[in-house]
Amino acid sequence: MFFRVRIRAILTGKLSLGDNLKPLFSQKPLVSALAAVFVVFSASVWAEGTVRLPEKTNTDDAVCQASAASPLPNISGSGEAALPTDAVRVVADKVEGQSQVRVRAEGDVIVERNTQILNADWIDYDQITQDVRAGDAFVLNDGRSTVAGETLNYNLDTEHGRAEKARFESQTAQRRLQGEGGVVLMAGKQRYRLEDVKFNTCQAGDNSWYIAAKSMDADYEQNIGVARDARFVFGGVPLLYTPWIDFPLNGERKSGLLTPTVKIGSDGFELTAPYYLNLAPNYDATIRPHYISRRGLQLGGEVRYLEPAFQGEVQGAWLPDDRKSRYNNRYEIDWVHSHQIGGDGKVGIDFHQVSDDDYDRDFWGGIGSNDVNLNRQIWLNQETNAWGGRLSNYFTFQKYQTLASESGYKNAPYALMPRLSSNWNRYLGNNYNINVFAQATRFTHDSKQEGSRAVLYPSVAADYHNSWGFIRPKVGVHVTHYDLDTFKQEKQRSLNRVLPIVSVDSGVVFERPWQIRGHGFTQTLEPRLFYTYIPGREQNDLPLFDASENSWSYEQLFRENRYSGQDRINAANSLTTALQTRVYDDKNGAERFSAGIGQKWYFNKDSVLLDGSLQKNERDRSDILMFARANLNNQIFLETHWHYNENLNKTDRADLGVRYQPEIGKTISVRYRYGRYEELYDAHYGKTQQIDAALQWPIKNRYSVVARYNYDFSHSKALNQLLGLEYQSPCRCWSVSVVGQRYVNEVNHSKNAVFIQLQLRDLTSVGNNPFTQLRTAIPGYSNIYNMR
Repeated sequence: MFFRVRIRAILTGKLSLGDNLKPLFSQKPLVSALAAVFVVFSASVWAEGTVRLPEKTNTDDAVCQASAASPLPNISGSGEAALPTDAVRVVADKVEGQSQVRVRAEGDVIVERNTQILNADWIDYDQITQDVRAGDAFVLNDGRSTVAGETLNYNLDTEHGRAEKARFESQTAQRRLQGEGGVVLMAGKQRYRLEDVKFNTCQAGDNSWYIAAKSMDADYEQNIGVARDARFVFGGVPLLYTPWIDFPLNGERKSGLLTPTVKIGSDGFELTAPYYLNLAPNYDATIRPHYISRRGLQLGGEVRYLEPAFQGEVQGAWLPDDRKSRYNNRYEIDWVHSHQIGGDGKVGIDFHQVSDDDYDRDFWGGIGSNDVNLNRQIWLNQETNAWGGRLSNYFTFQKYQTLASESGYKNAPYALMPRLSSNWNRYLGNNYNINVFAQATRFTHDSKQEGSRAVLYPSVAADYHNSWGFIRPKVGVHVTHYDLDTFKQEKQRSLNRVLPIVSVDSGVVFERPWQIRGHGFTQTLEPRLFYTYIPGREQNDLPLFDASENSWSYEQLFRENRYSGQDRINAANSLTTALQTRVYDDKNGAERFSAGIGQKWYFNKDSVLLDGSLQKNERDRSDILMFARANLNNQIFLETHWHYNENLNKTDRADLGVRYQPEIGKTISVRYRYGRYEELYDAHYGKTQQIDAALQWPIKNRYSVVARYNYDFSHSKALNQLLGLEYQSPCRCWSVSVVGQRYVNEVNHSKNAVFIQLQLRDLTSVGNNPFTQLRTAIPGYSNIYNMR
């Protein structure tokens, strides 16, 4: 036992810890309109197994800072050397008593034992039983939690005790918990019981929301908190009641009700009340009953699993009787699984299935103007070292469920039953590379010609480069063999195609210093030449299993083949000439500006169309392609692309976008897009002109407005309209978002949705989360809940 009397130059009397023990929670009325909104959704607030609470309703940060007068008093140790295990040190202004029997200490008392620290105005300490009585005010910390109050009876050995009119707080990596109780009972190491308690997960001094309960048990070893006879109070307004609720104390997973979500839109009122099952540390499940007022009751859920060798997720939903649809027994099934095989192999399953063609339009909210292809696939991927190089193999069975558009149009892709792809790559020294690509595929289809295809494409490339330029020649031979089945009047047959492919990519980089108002930059000038030779061969006797024409872009100027897949290889005897410039900031190396312009020049006018026919180009050069990007002071971002058709002397495609983002949570963007001839819907083509404007901007007192307007001038139709208001509380303990959206989900149909969400700090969210819609609709959008 260690005692020390603190010597003071001037004795000032007792330390008034009690001055800092003002009530943490008090009733404060909330603006009635805001309270009414949350009353509507109050059933959602209480249903999460993890508890979290909101903040003060004040709109000034200074008010939040001023409220910090009510947090628990700071606790202080003696600052002396560490004690032996179970030894006790008492430091005070005055210490008296009988050694090894009983001690009374007064005036700024500090008691230390293991991880426990007790500060008090005075203590009576029984050294034999290890019982301590403390008053008139005390603060006790056991290494995880802090309790402060007026009187304390506590045993330093068993860590059992009782405090009157006490306040508490605890902090884990995931969650902070604070509150006050008429009685706080300490029931052993990291176990507490609080009676007549009010608690929340806000910052110190923030009582904008809380849970008031007759009792709460907190067991940090078991990570379980249980509140009984509890009310949720927001802004001083009681919103809901429950006789019992349990929750994880450290924010980790725990079985129980999750927060229900509420949505109002084209399908009426929707309520989802999920129940979470924490089955084991490495797998769990969620059950999701989903009530849709205009359709019926949908049952859904998911199972997730994670093992050292495999992981995956299975989820599904079933609506037996849809009152709004011509279909019944509507369902979806999704299964994603991957399994490690050895050290360099992996096998997986990606399976998605729905009951009918309308499912994505009715439940996913997709645009739906083009086909929706749901992947159903088994795959095997393996990589290994072989023959001095790296060999990668990919084997798959793949088939799609293609959902038709509203008009019934669909164009299902071929199924791969199966496909084996291999790629071997070996570097010879620093300059040479050998690559061999091989692929064998069996293509099947319900209404098109079926067959098999084998591809072999060996190539040799060199890379000569230094700090100011490069030249990269490449030579390869593309060999393709087809075995086609009988189809209608066509008999079974075999076909071959052999095409040499030669390319040379080269470029030079010039640099110069550049000063703008005393700021240093480096500007480059990068001319580039890309030559390609592929002889022209008619390919109209070959099928179209997986070929499509790539979009004509600046990057496409430097590719050998303008077609994707292996069924079509364009003819080429052309030279791409391009010029690009970049501007770098000398201070940090950031690219502030880049722009490029390029065009192909044809030495031979042979051209292979997508249907395989061979025709002559009408001119000796391609369309002109240009792009530009700018990042000005990390606040203003500009980007534009331009595709000019020299044959028609018209612009084929152009877009221009600008975004202003001076800081997180402030963004304004506008993008204009023009297409002379593009697919509008169901293989129908025409001109499109669209403008897309979006913003997220704070307006006043932590309110922010979010909006998007996407309008199609060609059809005089608004494609997507969104408007909402977000609010972040001063102490950042809660936020609320109210967002309305109207969007086109088919050629002649639109859907509406209203999202209302209340987020309680480190506890839960209430309502329907609009974050996904806002993130995709507003470039640079920031979730206000994370802006701390």
